[in-house]
Amino acid sequence: MAVVKGSQQEHLVIRQYRPWERFRRTFYLIIFIAAVGVGGFYGGIYDSTSRITLLSAERDALNKELQEADRTIANLTQRVGVLEKGGEVDRKAAEGIRETVKDLKAQIATLEEEVAFYKGIMAPSSNDKGLRVSKIDIQREGSAGRYRYSIMLTQVADNSSYISGLAAVNFVGLQNGEKVILPLRDMDSGISDLGIKFRFRYFQEVAGDITLPDNFVPQQVQVVLQSTGSKAQRVEQTIDWPQQGEA
Repeated sequence: MAVVKGSQQEHLVIRQYRPWERFRRTFYLIIFIAAVGVGGFYGGIYDSTSRITLLSAERDALNKELQEADRTIANLTQRVGVLEKGGEVDRKAAEGIRETVKDLKAQIATLEEEVAFYKGIMAPSSNDKGLRVSKIDIQREGSAGRYRYSIMLTQVADNSSYISGLAAVNFVGLQNGEKVILPLRDMDSGISDLGIKFRFRYFQEVAGDITLPDNFVPQQVQVVLQSTGSKAQRVEQTIDWPQQGEA
């Protein structure tokens, strides 16, 4: 075909048409994402199961030590009743072992609580699934009106993906003879919002220090959880202010 000098020319590019190429790439990408998700899920289960096994073994070992210590105490107590001059030494030894037993019992109680905690996450009852407030703990600090709070949030059974949302903490009590509800940010200088953001797969602890306002007598602690997403949940739990932590 003749070409006119100075006229604009169009270039024709021929490419091979592959209708299945985009489908194949998308299919492989979906397979890869699914493999990563399944691997992460079973990895989390394996990690929690390993921790439960380790804690159970440590608890059993401490129980065995406790039994041996009890037998030692019994022998030493018998010797104290018989010996006269050497009795004081034996009494001191027995007292030392009693303190050891006391520490062992405390460690066992802590381990049993941890084992129960992990078992509750991995194998809950039929009515105890989803987002939960597992524990609310209030402990008095050194100075008057100062307390340490700890709130444990858990996602029971349905923990194949992360859950996120806001946690609101309120304190109910009397101030100058009137009932008031004070948000956490009024007592914890480290909190500036009404809700605390959370995001976790298995559990998350919300903790900090609070200072009670003047003339405020706490009565209850309220915790409200609101998750986001397609399976949004709202969980509320209220406990009485613990006796050991009263102002």
